[in-house]
Parts: sequence; C-alpha cells; structure tokens
Amino acid sequence: MVKNPVKDSYKKLYALSKGMERCVVSTLEEYVSTAASKKKAKDQVDIVVCGERFPDIPSLRLGRNFSSALISSGEDLPVELISAIKKQKIFSAIGLQKYLFMPELDIAMSSCGFETLNLGALRDDMTACEPLLRNVKYVFLDMNCIKHADYPWDGNTNPNGFYSNEICQVARYIGFSCDLKAVFLYGIPEKKCPKVCANMAAQTAWHIADAVANNIVEDPAAEKKKGKLSSQFEHRIVDFMSHGDTLTFINSSVTGRWWMEVPVVKKNTTELVPCSVSDYRAATESQVPIRWLFYYNKFNTL
Repeated sequence: MVKNPVKDSYKKLYALSKGMERCVVSTLEEYVSTAASKKKAKDQVDIVVCGERFPDIPSLRLGRNFSSALISSGEDLPVELISAIKKQKIFSAIGLQKYLFMPELDIAMSSCGFETLNLGALRDDMTACEPLLRNVKYVFLDMNCIKHADYPWDGNTNPNGFYSNEICQVARYIGFSCDLKAVFLYGIPEKKCPKVCANMAAQTAWHIADAVANNIVEDPAAEKKKGKLSSQFEHRIVDFMSHGDTLTFINSSVTGRWWMEVPVVKKNTTELVPCSVSDYRAATESQVPIRWLFYYNKFNTL
C-alpha cells in the first residue's frame, strides 16, 4: 500500500480529538470503491485526498442535479467542469483570483445563475463564504489556492492566494454545511509531498471534521413548508418606507444563521435563500442587498 502523508498527519491530529468519527479520510481510489459498493454510514462525511489534479467527476458517482462548491484560485481548471456545472442545482466558486479564472467558466456560471466570490472580497469578510457553502453536498478544494509561501511545492507557482489560517477558516465553514457529504482535496503532491504541505492539507481536513462534529443542522425552508417554524427562528421584517416594500429575513437564535425571502413572481411564492447578517444590516440602511437582487434576477429572469 502506498504511504499517504496527508492521512498520516491527519491521524496524529485526530488522536488529539474526540467526536469526529463522522468524517472519514480516504484516498480517491478508496472513495470511488466505496461509492460503487454503497457501503457507508448514512451520516458519513468523506474527506477525499485526490492527489494533484481535479478529480474526474463522472467517476465520483455524485448523481444528477447535485449541489457543490469550488474553492480555487481559478487556475488550471478542466474544461470538462463547464458541462458539469450546467448539470448542477447549486454551484459557487470561492476564492477566485479574477486574472486566473478562465472566461468560458465565468460565462457558464453567469448563464446558470451561480455565484462567484473573489479572494479580495472574501478577505474583507471571511464570513461571506458561509451562505454559499450552507446547502452544498460536495466541495472541491484546490490546495494550490494557498499562496506558495504557505504551501511550498513545485506544482504551486502562485505567489498570491489564501494564507494558511484563512483556508482553515474556510474549511470550518465547509464543515458547517447542513447537507455535506464529501470534500475532495486536490493540488496535493503525489510523488514527494513536503512535510509542510502534508500538514497543511491534514490541518485543513481537521478543521472540516471538527466543524462537522460541532455542527447544528437547521432547515427553516423545510419547516416553513410544513406550516410552522421552530421557536429558534425569528422573523425580521424590514420596511422600505420610501418604496412601500418590505424584505423578510429569518434569523436563528441558536446558530446565528440568516436567511432571506426572495419572491418568485411566476409561481406567486417565495424562496428562502441563505444570507448573512451583512445583508440584513444593508436592508436596515434602506439598501436592497446585492445578494437579494442576484437571486431575484435568477428566480424571475433566467
């Protein structure tokens, strides 16, 4: 069996922790084999070490209309990702460096109404990625989105990118997803993995697993369909006096998560969309949140 330095480093961290049994760290080959046999616990979350390249999506057996997110600088993405994006229900790209992101992929995401969050905007507010990750089942994380100084190996030639502590923050928000099934880590040296790179990938995996272990799953949309929200969910209605309109937000008193209602005109109904407290604060200052406008356009024009 080929020695996997990332799994070895993770085991040392795991030994210091408790309550993280839901997460299983495996190689890509082990994951594909398990997916084919369907032998896994219902609530299991897989952290998959994929090696250097973006994994072949069809081989992962993710099903149809799946939801996912990509953490990447935008560099060296496969063209096949474009067709994969068009088959998804939810998709977002986080941490992009605009000058590295291929235009074809940008166009495909815009045409499907999917969100992008550039590294600069994320660095201004690290919590901005949480709403984009809240409802995804699968996350693809390119370790080469970390700047070379913090993740030094020959395959990572990016002088800019995430700092090591920033990617660990993002990893925690990945683990706090309410529907997470698997995280695929790639951009990891296969032949000779420097110890610092193995440790960085392992610590990223640990932050995901720790968040999974401490996560509180909430779904006000499902409760709303049943006709009643739990007492932990509070309605916040913002009145735009000058326009005569209102925006409705829902806030969890348990986790601090936020959602907003966005009208779907053709169906005469509303959709609950994950958002942040920043969106609520913008509304209280008589500014229509950009995220609300994005989803209003998506639900009513695309």
